[in-house]
Amino acid sequence: MSIYFNEINRRSDKMKIKRNDRFIFLMSLLLTFSFILLAVYIIVEEFGHIESVYEKDLYNIANIIADDEVVIEKIKSGDNSLDTYVDKYYENVEDLSLIIILDMNNIRYAHPNDVELGNECDQIEVSDIYNGEPYIGSYVDENNVKSIRAFVPIYDGDTQIGVASTGILQGDVNALKLSKTTTILLAFGFGLIVSLVSLTWLLNRFKSELLGFAPTEIALLYAENKSVIEQLNEAVISVDDNYKITTLNKKAKKMFDLSDSIIGKDAEKVISFIDFKTIIDGNEYVVNKYRKINDDKLLMNAFPLYLEDKIIGATAVFRSHLEVDSLVDQITGYQQMSVALRSQKHEFQNKLHVVLGLIKMKDYEKAENYIMENVYKTNLASDYYTSRLKDDRILALFIGKEIQSKQFNAQLLLTSDSYLTKVHNPINSDDIVIVLGNLIDNSFEAYVNKDMENKRIVVDIFEDEEKIKITVIDQAGGVDPEVINNMFERGVSTKNGDSRGTGLSLVGEIVNVYSGEKTVQSSEKETKIEIILMKVNL
Repeated sequence: MSIYFNEINRRSDKMKIKRNDRFIFLMSLLLTFSFILLAVYIIVEEFGHIESVYEKDLYNIANIIADDEVVIEKIKSGDNSLDTYVDKYYENVEDLSLIIILDMNNIRYAHPNDVELGNECDQIEVSDIYNGEPYIGSYVDENNVKSIRAFVPIYDGDTQIGVASTGILQGDVNALKLSKTTTILLAFGFGLIVSLVSLTWLLNRFKSELLGFAPTEIALLYAENKSVIEQLNEAVISVDDNYKITTLNKKAKKMFDLSDSIIGKDAEKVISFIDFKTIIDGNEYVVNKYRKINDDKLLMNAFPLYLEDKIIGATAVFRSHLEVDSLVDQITGYQQMSVALRSQKHEFQNKLHVVLGLIKMKDYEKAENYIMENVYKTNLASDYYTSRLKDDRILALFIGKEIQSKQFNAQLLLTSDSYLTKVHNPINSDDIVIVLGNLIDNSFEAYVNKDMENKRIVVDIFEDEEKIKITVIDQAGGVDPEVINNMFERGVSTKNGDSRGTGLSLVGEIVNVYSGEKTVQSSEKETKIEIILMKVNL
């Protein structure tokens, strides 16, 4: 273990200021937290002040309009030409969005939209405005437009003859809040930066009093690191820049049948299944790659180790695919069920709205027929899928995708000859989910921006003792011939746009893991992708 201690000595300069850095960090964190609390408090107060000022101004303008003799006379005479007259009030309140004047029959005498003059508006459902009670606050009109509104009754003597309403759109209020927030945050951000720089400068002046670690503290740090590595559920193997083994945890010893006797030895001679030389000399990273070692499929990650800008070694981490699959089984399965349930929820809500509408129209017979028709269709579709897809996760995925297809105005079909068993050893269900899900998504994307009828996606799944064959056919047009040869490589996509080229690359990797085949047939009208995953010769 001397090499490990040598590494600690090489890092000692950094470790000596550990306590000082921690103190600076805690002080900076406290200062930052204080600034954030103060900024939040001021922003909240400013928001309240903005709304309070607007409400006060709106109420005052509405009162002035309600007391205006011209307004009163116009309402009494039934003359709804007040729109031009009230324009002068828009100058008294900044960002004033609307002035509306109504009589007791809800007829508009003034409105921002001239077309609405003389028309009847919906009942104003705030407070008791028609009983002489004013209202100030948030309001949502019949067009679902949010605003801050003031409603004031208009009197002719002791008789209420109408309502004066002034308002500011909530969007304008939010824009002002955003502007104020930006100004406050910039000011506090600048103040925080100046404070942090000053704090760091002051604390660094006392660095000499905080430097130094006792040997026991270094030993404690080493023991902590070793304990963490030993308790990991992954196999960890590390080498130095001379390719000598420095770290080998108990999981690695058990997984590869190794012992501490190889510590300090040349990695190329005792663990040749890891190419540490390429990782260190080529500065290469291995990310989530399956490797077959000693007849076991392992998930491998490997990366160079750096001290400042210099490579000082490399580490490889392995995990059994059985453990990974177990975790994915818990996550992916639930995710697919969740997708299906969310999709079904939206569809069910739409159908409930139809039933509600029929009931409100008192057309009970049509409502009953509609319910029975949908129950029959649902049972028919459910029986069709469950009789062919015995794997619950694949079934959930397909149901979710079938409902999702409606968002693309497409029809997702499963052939009557399709059949998939509940268990597919050694093929993992989650790998089938990835393959099928990405192929269907690829077809969905192919139909985007395509103005065409009969958008169909046909899926065929076949399983026997030797293989699983998945075929997906769409009629969205062909794939560029230059793309077909490498469309399963990372970064290559059959679509345009950012963040593409990942889904099909995962499909390609899974095909390679199961020694399978992938075939693409494309014409001007149709694209057919066929994936074969082998159960034998793995």
